[in-house]
Amino acid sequence: MTSETAHLIQCLQQIHKVIGKANEILAGVSNPSVCSEVLLSKPGTAYMLGLFEVYRVSKRLEEGVKTRQPASELLRHTLREVDLAWNNLLSFLAFGHPLLQMLLLESSVESSTHLSGPNPALSQVCGVCLMEVRRESEVPTGNSDSVIYQGSCYHVSCANFWLNCVDSTLPRQK
Repeated sequence: MTSETAHLIQCLQQIHKVIGKANEILAGVSNPSVCSEVLLSKPGTAYMLGLFEVYRVSKRLEEGVKTRQPASELLRHTLREVDLAWNNLLSFLAFGHPLLQMLLLESSVESSTHLSGPNPALSQVCGVCLMEVRRESEVPTGNSDSVIYQGSCYHVSCANFWLNCVDSTLPRQK
């Protein structure tokens, strides 16, 4: 297994763990109205938006795998596990609040939209997800911003997830 494959699997396993923990928490709430109240609170909504960003990192990883290398069986399995956990989590959001409905819509659109793959002539590749990181002038502000650290480029959300949930040292592209 290459070091790239190992770091992708490690990151996806942590994404699965984070989304799985959210599923456990929400499944532990026995009353649907309490679950709704929690999710619609300001901290609950912020938590769900954070989880959505974690899922977006997994989709970038998936696209990075498709464009860079043949996927190992373990990598394909881990990607399926993340998608299953995410789809289970979406069932908690189906009760109709506009913000949560937006997450449902964006999630389905993003998973059906092909993200652009790496193009070294136009940009650098994120050291975490292996996808294109556009130059600052081409990137709108927000979670798609990029950061350069020790000569390697990263999507902010990819680097943030890696540093907070995977390892204290960012992976570097060779």
